[in-house]
Amino acid sequence: MRIRCLLCVFYFITSINVGSFCKIVSLNKKATLVNTIETKNCFVSYVLVNGKRYLIKQKKAENKQIAVVRDALAAFLAKSLNIAHKVDIISFKKKFPGKICAYWPATLHTIAPGETVRKQPNSIYSTLRLRQLWALAKNFDEMGLTRDMIRQMTWHKQLPIIMAMDLMFGNSDRHCGNLCYDPVSDKFCAIDMDDTFNKDLCIVACKKFEIMMQDPHDSFTIQEIHALMQLRKTIKYIINEHNAIDVVKKLYYFAHKAGFVSGNAIYTPSISKKLQLYESMIMQSWKSAHKLIAILNKIIDPFIKGYVECQEL
Repeated sequence: MRIRCLLCVFYFITSINVGSFCKIVSLNKKATLVNTIETKNCFVSYVLVNGKRYLIKQKKAENKQIAVVRDALAAFLAKSLNIAHKVDIISFKKKFPGKICAYWPATLHTIAPGETVRKQPNSIYSTLRLRQLWALAKNFDEMGLTRDMIRQMTWHKQLPIIMAMDLMFGNSDRHCGNLCYDPVSDKFCAIDMDDTFNKDLCIVACKKFEIMMQDPHDSFTIQEIHALMQLRKTIKYIINEHNAIDVVKKLYYFAHKAGFVSGNAIYTPSISKKLQLYESMIMQSWKSAHKLIAILNKIIDPFIKGYVECQEL
């Protein structure tokens, strides 16, 4: 029996410790709309709740509304990595200041510190390119993890963590507008993770590393090996902290919270198929992640052993 068939039982007995942040959704009477910005794909509104600023986001296209589920799930999983802002879902039935389309769901976000990398052209990270292309890739060389990304992971201790997270979540939209950097705290914050759980980037990374290992002219620096060690450590942490079955349960938890359940107008056959796809991709990506760890072991362990032996001579 598929996992989603068991959720009618698990939904009422499984709780998520969402903390005081998620209680804000019930405080709509105390929320004040500041302003709304219309982008190409979204309505973005800023609201004040008890003097604190938050962001409300809604996709403009009806067929994109399921994105709220992916965004909330990715932020929930990233919480323990301390690398992303917090995201909660506002149900399609819930009225809330800044929710432009009254009968569609929306997401409530904490404001990420700093500015997007795109808005900091004079930053040392202005040339950072961590977007693992998928549909936009012209060929396999451009797809997913690239050699340049491995080099760029050495630029900051948090970048391998972000790369590991994007690999696990299948995030192919980590462009410079979806990554914030705060020079004061010297920290990154990953935002807008709604293009997730619909592809297996781990298996692409496996194939890329296998090609690199077969190339006699390609070798990793000690800095790159340290970055790959952090990448491996983070992937292991995500797997151990969140097993695939529990992640699928959370997927349907957030789907229920948004209103994507049988009997509601926004729950269509298309939505049902998408949720099945995300469920399948989560199971597949977690399986591929184990293979990726094994390949990273083949790269890292011999290098470290050889490096230590050279140091002892």
